[in-house]
Amino acid sequence: MKLQSTLTLRPDFLYLAPLLNIVLLLLIFFLLNSNLVVRSGIRVQLPVSQSSLKLVERAHIITIQAGDTPSVWLNDKPIFTGDLAAALEAVKSETRNVVVNADQAVPHGMVQRVQNAVLAAGCELAMGTQVGP
Repeated sequence: MKLQSTLTLRPDFLYLAPLLNIVLLLLIFFLLNSNLVVRSGIRVQLPVSQSSLKLVERAHIITIQAGDTPSVWLNDKPIFTGDLAAALEAVKSETRNVVVNADQAVPHGMVQRVQNAVLAAGCELAMGTQVGP
């Protein structure tokens, strides 16, 4: 006597479960590692440096973009230089680390004003550079 199954074979679902496992694992991997990336969406030409600092986790990013009138961005939002210290006071509870990415063409006086505002807010300052030869 031969036994026959009444179940229909559906091989589509057989391969769907491992695929979903891999996709979810990759998603979790990239979400957890994205905290170590210290980049902003504003493109600047960073100065070249021979040295590098350790990676800063969860830092506020201030970007100074060159132009006729240099623009300052705090966490990808435009801000006036005079309002920078107050804005940093408001977000200082999240983290006290601040990375300043200043374009090479920005006048040094502008960079110094931003640095003074960061230090006046009681934050720890790091300057963003690119590693050179």
